[in-house]
Amino acid sequence: MKRSKELRAPPKEWIKILQMAYFFLKTKYSIGDLVLFGSQALSIYMKSPLRSKDIDFLSAQISLNRFESLSAELLKLPNVQFKSTTVQTKMLKMNKMRTYAIELRVADKPFFVESFDRILDGRPPSILAPYLDLKKKWKLEIWVPEREATLALRLAFRPPEGISRFNAIRLNNFMRENRRSIKFRHLASIIADWKIEKWIESNLVDLYQRNKLRIIDDDRIIPGIQDKIKPKKVANSPLP
Repeated sequence: MKRSKELRAPPKEWIKILQMAYFFLKTKYSIGDLVLFGSQALSIYMKSPLRSKDIDFLSAQISLNRFESLSAELLKLPNVQFKSTTVQTKMLKMNKMRTYAIELRVADKPFFVESFDRILDGRPPSILAPYLDLKKKWKLEIWVPEREATLALRLAFRPPEGISRFNAIRLNNFMRENRRSIKFRHLASIIADWKIEKWIESNLVDLYQRNKLRIIDDDRIIPGIQDKIKPKKVANSPLP
């Protein structure tokens, strides 16, 4: 049986794109609120970066013209071909979100560089401001959500998709490497600040119901989640 082709780019490919894109947007356009998130934010805190099919940025200062300029810059990299630049608008619960995307081919694999101007259910990027960390990695000084904020974001995928089996496995790898460093009280304060407790709880219950998978330390993330995931059976009263 022929093995399916891996469509996600290895770190050695996407890190070069990240280096050029982040440096270009910060220096050419002085974008001050540019934040790396998504699976690359997980990779910041992991020994081995993850394979990826895209790079996700968060910024309220990106425009289509700036992304078109970036696409021309990325073509200077070897094995990178340009396909298109697009902008999409999507209505969310609290506001509309614009997504700017560059579609590339990297070593003949589809790859996207995307920037979002809203987060979670349509909130402004500024909600992340108290929870950002400046990291020195991959020859960059790069702003990312701190460890606990990254975890909260990965637990709060919008329904109906929720947390997929693939993303749960990645998140558990992150948890194994970082569980001693995670400050669960701080995580709880972020979740409460963003008012996403019920959202995360629903995602964790749905993940178990669909895939029989749990996130490591989920009972420390949402206290009492055990009883929601596996409700205790009530014994039948004996007949008189």
